[in-house]
Amino acid sequence: MTSAKWRPLFWEPVEGTGERLMAGVVVQLGGETVVRRVIRDDVLDSLYGSDSSRPRVLIEESLEICRRIVDTGGEDGLLLLESPIFGLHPGPYRQTDALGVGDAIRQAVLLYSSLAQTDIADDEDDGTVQPEEVNRRFATEVRDAVLQQAPDLARFFNRQARLHQDGSLIRFGFLSDATVIHFSTVSAVRQSASVSYARAKLWELARAKEFAGLPSAALLTAVPRKDDPTLGSKQRSKLVTNLSEIEREADDGKIRFLPVDSVSMAVERVLELST
Repeated sequence: MTSAKWRPLFWEPVEGTGERLMAGVVVQLGGETVVRRVIRDDVLDSLYGSDSSRPRVLIEESLEICRRIVDTGGEDGLLLLESPIFGLHPGPYRQTDALGVGDAIRQAVLLYSSLAQTDIADDEDDGTVQPEEVNRRFATEVRDAVLQQAPDLARFFNRQARLHQDGSLIRFGFLSDATVIHFSTVSAVRQSASVSYARAKLWELARAKEFAGLPSAALLTAVPRKDDPTLGSKQRSKLVTNLSEIEREADDGKIRFLPVDSVSMAVERVLELST
């Protein structure tokens, strides 16, 4: 999980009426500023008919101006968005935990809009942080936090090993004489991809444990909190099912599946396994 800062941006189709729709969102995460239009094309079409391309372009240009303003302010750039920009009105400033930019966008949509593209955070080409990058970020945060408490463990992170004789080298998040660990994440909005990634890592862990004769192996996975208010009922149900499936497959390979909802919890697990 990473701290994300964001603000929803509302569009007032008829200036002065006070009737506003969420048109976009601006997100700051990991030193990057991302803006995204979330209002659906069919909503604009119903409001403006054949002229809907004009407000669509205006919204896109306004979002880009918002991005530039936020970039000029650095860490506190979102606080600079206080006045309307070409019809876009900045909403409340929010700071939440997110697995990536896409996750933060989804949170904004769930909280502030019923007329947004519900798959906006799932678009593989929309510029949001992708699953592999999210996994690397989580692993890096855990490693850095562990080394603050136990710097002598540095040599065990990002080590390579073979899964069979003369096989290619595979990089593991943590590898010592006591254990081998892979790090992963399960995103509420990319659950299928997350499960596929976890399955691949479970296979690598099982092979590494067997080939090297290690006492233990574990898949340490960042998951949304059970009480996360941004999870819909279907997402929550699907998440429970998927986590149970990963756990069953881990048990079949005699691998520990360790879901965590914070970096500090992940650090505790690594320190426990390393002894």
